[in-house]
Amino acid sequence: MSNTTLENTLKEMILREEFAPGERLTEAGLAERLGVSRTPVRNILPLLAAEGFLSPVGKRGYVVSAFSEREIYEALDLRATLEGWAARAIAERGADLDLLRQLDACLSEGDAIFEKHHLDREDELQYGRMNERFHQLMIDGCQSPILSMFIERLNNVPFVAPSVIVFDQVGLRHAFTMLHRAHGFHHAIVDAVRKGDGVRAEMLFREHANHQRVSMFERRKAEQAPSADTPQKPEPRRRRKPANV
Repeated sequence: MSNTTLENTLKEMILREEFAPGERLTEAGLAERLGVSRTPVRNILPLLAAEGFLSPVGKRGYVVSAFSEREIYEALDLRATLEGWAARAIAERGADLDLLRQLDACLSEGDAIFEKHHLDREDELQYGRMNERFHQLMIDGCQSPILSMFIERLNNVPFVAPSVIVFDQVGLRHAFTMLHRAHGFHHAIVDAVRKGDGVRAEMLFREHANHQRVSMFERRKAEQAPSADTPQKPEPRRRRKPANV
């Protein structure tokens, strides 16, 4: 199992709540459960902690982060507000050519992912990294240390960082539709920034964040809905009332 596959497997296990919030995870226990050596597990645990999936405890230990949907929703909304502010500031100030060149490179990389009109498992990490780079370019391009500090703190809330894309929660077909639409927002945001339309750039960034909120809470809705494979209890048979005469 490659490091990329192992990382995504652990993310999906946490999202499926196969590990309870607050549960302590050890290198030895995970290695045995996943059938891998301890070295890749040791390398990946700090990465998951950096993205908010785990919280450090003790010298080298980790526990599964506890979180609520409200906390995640609020963090996503705050991040969208700050990133929208950054996009507006860049647009109104005038984006430099190097920033636009790097943003265009992100757009091209995303376009290449969707050219085949479907997603594969390996696209998960590639899109996540491109998405993270796109968002970080906007933050860095704003040149505001205090904004960068706030964004960094928000990205430590579980599942809020732009790199967190886990296809298992919505399925590859649905993920294609959602991410293709989200990447369309990337194009529109860059277009607004290039034209100096700050108001439009800010509005687009806030709407763009709605797609991540949908992907994060899609699993909850799916879990609450009755499965087609689950037998339903028959309703109790009602006695027919006699007709009025």
